[in-house]
Parts: sequence; C-alpha cells; structure tokens
Amino acid sequence: MSKYNYSLIGVILAIIFFIIGFIGPWYSISGEFLGLKSQIDIGLIETSISSGTDSNSIIAAIDRTEVDNTMYIAIITIILSIITFIGILATSFSVGKTVIMQKIGEIIGFLTFILAIITVIYYIVNIPDTSDLDAIGLSAGLGWGFGLFLLGGILLFITNIWSRIARQEQ
Repeated sequence: MSKYNYSLIGVILAIIFFIIGFIGPWYSISGEFLGLKSQIDIGLIETSISSGTDSNSIIAAIDRTEVDNTMYIAIITIILSIITFIGILATSFSVGKTVIMQKIGEIIGFLTFILAIITVIYYIVNIPDTSDLDAIGLSAGLGWGFGLFLLGGILLFITNIWSRIARQEQ
C-alpha cells in the first residue's frame, strides 16, 4: 500500500469528522430538578431541547434563524478539506504532475487545519458566560459536535505531516 493511501484515509476520516461535527451540538446545557431531566443541545444548524423523566420525555427541535460566523467558517473548512482530498487523491493515482499535486494537497491541508483551529477558537471566544448556571444546578459545556470538528482538524494536521514525510522519502 502506498504511503499516500494512508494520507487518503486520514483525509477521508477528517472530512467525515468535520461533517458530523458540523451537524452535531457544539454546546450543551443539562440539569435535573425534582426528577425532571432537561438538556439543551445548541448546534450550528439547530437547537434541540429535551426534557422529561426516565419513563417519558419531550423533545423539540428549533431551527436557527440567524447564522453566526462560526457556521460560515466551518463550511469553508469543509470545502477546503474536500479540495485537500482531491489533491491527495490525484497524487495517489498519479494524475497530473505528482509534485505539484502533493504540494497543493499539503498547502491546502495545512490551511484547512489553520481554519479549523480558527473556527474552534472563534466559537470558544463567543460562547456566552454560563457561570451563573451552576448556581441553579445546571451544567454547561462544549458538545460532541465541537469535539469531532476539533478532532477532524487535528487528524488533518497529522495526515498533512504524514503526506510530507511520504513525499520526502520518494
């Protein structure tokens, strides 16, 4: 198996993490009061609210009416990761000039990693202060969608380093 195939697998996984992370909740608030459990999952696309006891529950989904900048930056990150995938795919199948395709894949992959980190930092900086929620028994924190998006960025960075090592060994 070519060393670029490992890079290809890494980019595919990063894209999957980016897309699933984009759809998932980026922030969660949960709590329990008198046996009633409640959870609010705030995502880039929609916010879901669930509440109930162990035996019955109510779930509501609210579409977001206004879009914040995090969503736009995340979409650009996903598009750049797909372009990185195309560059590494072209390198794996020797389409075009291999050295140029390798460099395109690596440069855009690195830019995508930087953009993913900017997305994450921008989101963290703009999270509202939820320190008052602890006083009423609610806990708040970053959701699994946020974590997957960050993991996709880290995976893309590692894949980029692997791709560079594979290019230098040829």
